[in-house]
Amino acid sequence: MNEWLDLANPILSLILLSIGLICLLTRKRIIKQVIGLSIMLQGALLTIVEAGRVNGDLQVAQSMVVSALVVETIILAIVLVLIVNVFRYHPQGRVDDLDTLRG
Repeated sequence: MNEWLDLANPILSLILLSIGLICLLTRKRIIKQVIGLSIMLQGALLTIVEAGRVNGDLQVAQSMVVSALVVETIILAIVLVLIVNVFRYHPQGRVDDLDTLRG
């Protein structure tokens, strides 16, 4: 592998984790927070792949990442359905409005 790639993968995963965390903490709209969470998860998955590559056990790391991607897709689908239901009653979609939900 290239030497720049050995340094680029951890830096890229740290950047993705940071962008996702900043987006999750600073945004008020629900959909933007979900996007931030998804970006943060992609950074974590890149970290798992990089750890598997460094340890020489890439097959296990890749299978863990594929399993995590399947779980992430299912969770994001459920969250997006919940967001659609929230937008019916609160068209602004702000997190602060969620304390007024009744049901």
